[in-house]
Amino acid sequence: MTANRKLMLTFLIGAAFGAIAATQLRAQTKAAQPAFFISEATVHDPQLYKKFLATEQPAPTMGGRMLVRGGRVVAIDGEPAPPPRIAIAMFESVEAAQRWALSPSHVESMKLYHQAADGRTFIVEGVAP
Repeated sequence: MTANRKLMLTFLIGAAFGAIAATQLRAQTKAAQPAFFISEATVHDPQLYKKFLATEQPAPTMGGRMLVRGGRVVAIDGEPAPPPRIAIAMFESVEAAQRWALSPSHVESMKLYHQAADGRTFIVEGVAP
């Protein structure tokens, strides 16, 4: 094999490895996007809502971590005003948040939530740090 062919073959192999590595890095970056489970609620039965809070936790084994749980809400702009109670849990991914949201324990605790409050819950994908 001539020197030019060896050089060309080495270049092509290097380019192929580089392309594979770049693809893997992009895939890892995409997978690293966190997701946020958000609950907005207006509580109409505080005692029952306390029972809900005692049963409800984003499972750390499912990648969840509570970031906001009913702190003070300050409206800045827009209508309608935000609900008086907001909770935000962070998960590793949208899929992890969905697994938790659809888990039997969460579904069961949401029965109390719907009896004690009016509101909505949703998941939003964040940006990679």
